[in-house]
Amino acid sequence: MPGSTTTAALERAVHRYRRAPLLARWFVHGRAFLSDLARVEEYVPRHGFVVDLGCGHGLFANLLAEASPRRRILGLDIDDRKIAVARATIAGRDELRFEVSDVIHVPPPRCDAVTIVDVLYLLPFEEQERVLRNAATALAEGAPLIVKSQEARIDPRYALTYAQEVITVSLGFTRGGSSRFHFPSRETALAMFERAGFRAEAVDMRRRPYTDVLYLARRSPAA
Repeated sequence: MPGSTTTAALERAVHRYRRAPLLARWFVHGRAFLSDLARVEEYVPRHGFVVDLGCGHGLFANLLAEASPRRRILGLDIDDRKIAVARATIAGRDELRFEVSDVIHVPPPRCDAVTIVDVLYLLPFEEQERVLRNAATALAEGAPLIVKSQEARIDPRYALTYAQEVITVSLGFTRGGSSRFHFPSRETALAMFERAGFRAEAVDMRRRPYTDVLYLARRSPAA
């Protein structure tokens, strides 16, 4: 289970959306309940400059800031509506910024770590790999990339994973690039990481009712 300190940080992060528009507030609360973000946070370095790609409304970026004051966080997302919601949560904190950016075509700035949480499945596989390659350009050798994603497999959890995403996209909570999702198998995902310049391992999130997996990657010397 996530430590009590991380859980409290998530509660503080959610509280920052108390004045957000109603639908955004509902979505943030749903993500906090369903996505096990506190566990993902525990793998992110406690200090340094962290870039969160596809940050959406900024909940995970806010969690990173709440959990450790030694982090500086930049959240990037193509959806200007979500970035507007995210910026409204900053409340004068210099360590947290949000910017509109196309994470597929624009590499992130140089940083100490990159996070990607529940984003890649919205992109075709070639664009997923491009995002990973962009992340590699921002990182020094050995620096971490932490990705929370979902994998395709023969499992009732996969049907539940797919059904949930159909609902969130159809309601407009998630902006997808097409009418279908792109969940890779674990083997396909690990091969993408390798081609993009990372050494990666997969960590199952078995407490979840979905096919969620954490990919813990380090930039390879040849990236």
